[in-house]
Amino acid sequence: MNVFQFRDQVIDSYAEFSRSFVRFSAGDIAKLVDGEYSKGRYWPEPLVQINPNYKTGESVEQLAKDGMLEPLTAQIFQIQKTGGERIPVRLYKHQQDAIALAQQGRSYVVTTGTGSGKSLAFFIPIVDQILKAKAADPQPRTRAIIIYPMNALANSQAEEIGKSLENIGGSQRPLTIARYTGQESPAERDALAGQPPDILLTNFMMLELILTRFEEVDCRVVENCMGLEFLVLDELHTYRGRQGADVAMLVRRLRQRLQAGRLLCIGTSATMSSTGTPEDQKKTVSDVASKIFGTPVAETDVIDETLHRATNPSLGLKAVKPLLKARLEQKIESWTDLESFRNDPLAVWTELTLGLDLEN
Repeated sequence: MNVFQFRDQVIDSYAEFSRSFVRFSAGDIAKLVDGEYSKGRYWPEPLVQINPNYKTGESVEQLAKDGMLEPLTAQIFQIQKTGGERIPVRLYKHQQDAIALAQQGRSYVVTTGTGSGKSLAFFIPIVDQILKAKAADPQPRTRAIIIYPMNALANSQAEEIGKSLENIGGSQRPLTIARYTGQESPAERDALAGQPPDILLTNFMMLELILTRFEEVDCRVVENCMGLEFLVLDELHTYRGRQGADVAMLVRRLRQRLQAGRLLCIGTSATMSSTGTPEDQKKTVSDVASKIFGTPVAETDVIDETLHRATNPSLGLKAVKPLLKARLEQKIESWTDLESFRNDPLAVWTELTLGLDLEN
C-alpha cells in the first residue's frame, strides 16, 4: 500500500468522524469550519525522514576519567554484547550536552529524533547526581520524578534502567527505581511508601491523585519526595491545550507542596516545532517549556540533534546526479561492505536530499 495514500485515508476517516457530531445551520460558520479543515489545521503534513546518523561524543567511561561523571555511573551505563562482554555507552553529542547542562543546574529540553536515546539524556545526569548526593546524605528519599504520558512507556523504561543497574552485580543496588502508576497492588504501594525509591516513575494523573486525595500511603509517598531535585516530562509535546494547562498547574503545585525551590526540570520530545528557522523553533520550544515548567528554559538550553554524514563527505549532489540513472538501472538492493554503501550515488543523493540540508 502507498503510505501517502494510507495517510490520506486515515485523515479523511478521522475528519468525517470528528465532524459527524455537529451540523451547522449558519452558512458563515459552516464556511469557516470547512476552511479550517481544508487547511489541515488539525493534523500535520506527512513527515518523511531517513534514519539519521547522529554525531557522537565521548563514552561514559571517558567522561568518568575526565571527572565529569562518577565511575559508578560509567559502570551502570554499559551495553552487554553477545557473549556477555560489557562495553561503555558511547554518547551522542546531544546526550553529552544534556549532561553538561544538568551539572550546571539548568533546566533543559531535548528535541531529537526517534531512536536518538533521549532517555539517556536525563537518566545519566540524574543517576550521576543522585549517586553524588547519596554519598553526602544517605537518608532514603525520592530525589527525581519522571512523568510519562502512558504507563507502557513507564513500564519499558523501568525495565531498561533495571537492566543497566544489573551491570553493578551483587544484590545491593547503588540506587533504586520504582513505578507508581495505578497498576500496583496495595502491598506494593505500601512497600514503596515505606522504602522510598531514589527515582519514581509515574504519569501525570497518578501524580495528581497522590497530591490531592490524601490517603495515608499517598501522603507518605509525597513526604518522601520533599525537596525534590529533578522533574522530567517525557514526550513533552503531548501536553498541549487543556491537558497542557493541567500539567502546568500540577508542576507548580508539586514545586510548592514539596518545597522544591531548586527543582531542575527536563523535557524530551521528538517533535515540538517544525516551522521557521532553527532559531524560531528553539524559541517556540523554549516558550512552551517555560510555561509548562513554571521556570525559565532558555533558548540556548533547548538541545537539538547534531547530524553527521553517513555517506562519503567528499561526494556532493553535483558529483552523483549524473550517475543516478545508471545506478537505478542496476537495481542494487544491498551492499557488500560499508564503503560500497558510503560511495553509492543513490545513497549519497538520498542522504543529501532527504536527510541533511547542506550546501553542495
